[in-house]
Amino acid sequence: MSGKLKIGKISGAQGLRGEVKLYHDSGDAEALGRLSRLYLCVKEEDDSGTPRAASPPTEFFIEELRFRGRTPILKLTGVEGRDGAEALRDADVYADEEESRPKEEGAWFVSDLIGLEVRLGGAAIGRIKSIIDNPAHDILEIERIENAEETADAMLPNRLLPFIDIFVPEVNIEAGYIIVTPPDGWGVF
Repeated sequence: MSGKLKIGKISGAQGLRGEVKLYHDSGDAEALGRLSRLYLCVKEEDDSGTPRAASPPTEFFIEELRFRGRTPILKLTGVEGRDGAEALRDADVYADEEESRPKEEGAWFVSDLIGLEVRLGGAAIGRIKSIIDNPAHDILEIERIENAEETADAMLPNRLLPFIDIFVPEVNIEAGYIIVTPPDGWGVF
């Protein structure tokens, strides 16, 4: 969708008034306060319950935004009751890209980071596979790239690295890489 950015997914209903819980892909859920509308692509199922392609995006205006802990709770126009909210479960959520981008330095969407090359000491060692949401800080899941130097433990599973400044001193979205300085004992990748 041109001009739209995926910002998360509806994780389920909240209460009985038609509110939905949003799993937000960036660490900046408060940025939702800048938005007036969202676009949802609802996952459709056939009569047997087998998932089909998602629906075209449907525009919803945000009537109310509140938080339950770190989870955004949204009341969207036209969504009434728990059944109406449950019908949106697993819908992909999009917003206008310019309105939804984090404004502060050092804040990115997960979609900006996935696939970035991971460099250690100037050499490419992997790619960011996923970001694990953790209450203290996000955690990078780094998968080894095929052309990385062969090592004795090359078959080890993906590495996890806290996404904090001391271990990730540089993020360059435009150039497509991050620099890591992992802690002692992180091991050979």
